[in-house]
Amino acid sequence: MLCSSKINNRPDKLLQSSLIKLAFSLVALTVSIILFFLYPQYYIYLISSTVIITCWSLLLTIKTLSAGEAAISYGGFANEIIRNDFKIKCIENNSGETIIQNDAAKELLKGQKVLNFLEQHLAEGNLNKASFYRLQNACKNLSSEKDIVALILRDNKEQKFNDIEWYEISLKPIYLKKPNIFDGPFSIKRIKKETYLYWSLNNITAQKNMENIFKEECSSLHDFLDYLPVGLYTTDKDYRIDYVNKQMTDFLGFEPDSISGKFLGDFLASNSPLPIKSDFWQGNLYFVDKENNVSEAVVFQTSYRENQQIKNRGVVVNQLPTPADLKKQIEQSQDQINWLFNNSPVGIIFCDVYGKIIRANSTATAFLSKTPDITESNIFNFINEEDRTSLKKSFEQVHNGKVETIAQEIHLGNINRPSSATLYIGSMKHLHSSHKNPGNGFVIYLIDVTKQKNLEIQFAQAQKMQAVGQLAGGVAHDFNNLLTAMIGFTDLLLQRHGVGDPSFADLIQIKQNANRAAGLVRQLLAFSRKQPLQPKLIDITENFAELNHMLKRILGEQINLKFHHGSDLGYVRVDPVQFSQVIINLAVNAKDAMNGNGTLTISTRTDILAEPFQFGDDIIKPGEFVVIDVKDNGCGIPPENIGRIFDPFFSTKENIVGSGTGLGLAMVYGIVRQTEGFIKVNSKVGSGTTFSIHLPRFENNDEEVKNIDDKEVITGKDGSPILEVREKINTPLNINQKIIVGLNVSNAIDRSHATAGKDNTARILFVEDEDSVRTFASRALKKKGYDVISCNSAENALEQIEKDQNFDMLLTDMVMPGMSGAELTKIIKNKIPSIKVILASGYSEEIVRQELDNFADFDFITKPYSLGDLTAKVFDVLNKK
Repeated sequence: MLCSSKINNRPDKLLQSSLIKLAFSLVALTVSIILFFLYPQYYIYLISSTVIITCWSLLLTIKTLSAGEAAISYGGFANEIIRNDFKIKCIENNSGETIIQNDAAKELLKGQKVLNFLEQHLAEGNLNKASFYRLQNACKNLSSEKDIVALILRDNKEQKFNDIEWYEISLKPIYLKKPNIFDGPFSIKRIKKETYLYWSLNNITAQKNMENIFKEECSSLHDFLDYLPVGLYTTDKDYRIDYVNKQMTDFLGFEPDSISGKFLGDFLASNSPLPIKSDFWQGNLYFVDKENNVSEAVVFQTSYRENQQIKNRGVVVNQLPTPADLKKQIEQSQDQINWLFNNSPVGIIFCDVYGKIIRANSTATAFLSKTPDITESNIFNFINEEDRTSLKKSFEQVHNGKVETIAQEIHLGNINRPSSATLYIGSMKHLHSSHKNPGNGFVIYLIDVTKQKNLEIQFAQAQKMQAVGQLAGGVAHDFNNLLTAMIGFTDLLLQRHGVGDPSFADLIQIKQNANRAAGLVRQLLAFSRKQPLQPKLIDITENFAELNHMLKRILGEQINLKFHHGSDLGYVRVDPVQFSQVIINLAVNAKDAMNGNGTLTISTRTDILAEPFQFGDDIIKPGEFVVIDVKDNGCGIPPENIGRIFDPFFSTKENIVGSGTGLGLAMVYGIVRQTEGFIKVNSKVGSGTTFSIHLPRFENNDEEVKNIDDKEVITGKDGSPILEVREKINTPLNINQKIIVGLNVSNAIDRSHATAGKDNTARILFVEDEDSVRTFASRALKKKGYDVISCNSAENALEQIEKDQNFDMLLTDMVMPGMSGAELTKIIKNKIPSIKVILASGYSEEIVRQELDNFADFDFITKPYSLGDLTAKVFDVLNKK
């Protein structure tokens, strides 16, 4: 019933015919039985006819059942055909209810009516809506329709081009016709009730996209051909123009419509023949434009076959350059090549296979020689002898074709200053000329790498200084702990062994050597820029007056020491001890350079630095400086060593007994840089060396004026003045009567803790990882009456704080394994805000403050400290308001 074929043996038609025959036989049987009752006298005939009709009806019934089975199979086949169709198939009745649909329709429609589905997913656009309305009207009118619509199948209705899918939709009404005997005047109503809508939806998105791509490509190809910078035309075999591009129309000055269909010869000059008909033709034609101007053009024409017809297509190249134009372009090209060659920042050299220079630009000439022309010279004459062999091997490799280009580093030996360069060597191949020789020389690109090498050396020097500085800082920290213990235990022994004791002199020797070791540690920290400096403004002239006697003792009688001081020098901010160390180191070096006999001149002056100055890896800001020149007339410094004199452990006095360690100038460098200054060196072999130290200049010494009122004269028990102290001490002082000449004054002063103020029974939490320092300090503080709780680590101290927070002071080392003293201080301050803090370190107080993020509520004591330094600092902090 679903097939449109008109074959007479269709199972549904056969079933229909059998049913009609069966109906007629049943009617005949009924009539025969009625006649039997009406006319019994004819029973013999009626019974016979009834039997015959009954048998016939039974045969028709069997045939009808067989036809019904065939019709059922036929309907199943039709349904299976629809279900397996890859297109979307759906049959709806007149009310829109789905009768039959295949799997593809189920997946797409999801139980919706076709029209409702199309309306819900219809894409925007008037043409698209018009297609939908046509399908909608076809449903109402039960007519056939076929159209293409665009759908958006995702939930979000926002339309994007990539989300649109195109479907070709076909609608056809189908219905089952009734036998002719039932047809009548009102049969259309019956047919309409039993009419079905057969929908077919085919996804043609890929086909539509291909059509769009094809259209775009055709449009792009048309635009490409239309806007080519050469003219294009196509003609038939009789030279009737079919097509011209825009360049051709612009060339002739006509509109495309006025050219199409005309004869090609109409646009040629009278003396210009038509191209010869052949597979390929090339020649010059003279075209006449709209203004009757004649222009020459080169034409390339070929013949081709299209739809069994011979056609021609041609390319027209106009605006040919004249000889004057060509000459101008050649001259311009020559100028550009000369500009590139002569003004290049890279040296360029052309030489033959033997190294003879054929041509060189100004950059290469200036780098290799002081003469203005090095043509005809050999490049090997400008290169150090040790580099010539490797350069010749590089030439051979390039000449033999083993490599295209090769890089070679060389050093020059024919000029005063040492220079380095990198050569990039390539073969002079003839790429555009007809010369048969593949390569008759070399092209060399020369790059000056002298500055780069110097920067690399400076960078390596900076890294070396940083590494050694870190090493020195680490060694100084551990050494400070040892010295603190040595000095502290010596002070404890000196309290029990007075001047008359046989051990007193030995203890003094230990004390003095420990102080000398502390001085060495300060030098190491100065080198690593971590020493606890105490800078202040000093007058250079006065400082040298104090150093004069010491310098003469160091230099000896054979060295003539001279001073020349400038006027209006102002002040410099330095640590006097460290500054003295700088001058002493330079004086000792000068003495060695003069072999103990010569003149050392120290002069001072002022200088203004107008522009930033590069000093090592640092930049010195412009400003006014005080300059100290230390000049000797010794042997001088060779040029190859001038860049290494500030290297740590670098020394030219190797294998000489009593020679230096190579740290002297390195420490000078570190101290000068830490005072924000810099140092210059000027030396000439055989004439001597001058070290010029530049330190920032200050106009007024405000610190000196401020500290005048703070001076205090300390006297002994007899009332005689012993010491002048600039720092005001808040506690009374008693001077031990056993004052020894040369002994550190801090050891002779004992600040009594028995005066009014904070009770000596204060509790102190002392944290120190070094056992010896912890033992000495604990004993010293306990002897003064303090209750001291010692911890060997920050973690141990925190455990103690968790048990007991009744502490008046925290005394901790800064550098410890695990948690540092800075971290411990922050934690304890949060737990006990009123606790007073003393931090101990061998580094400067500024570095400690940086680690504490500029936290100001603490006091500082420098390592190594003595017994007197420790007890005095603790007493002052505990009694500080």
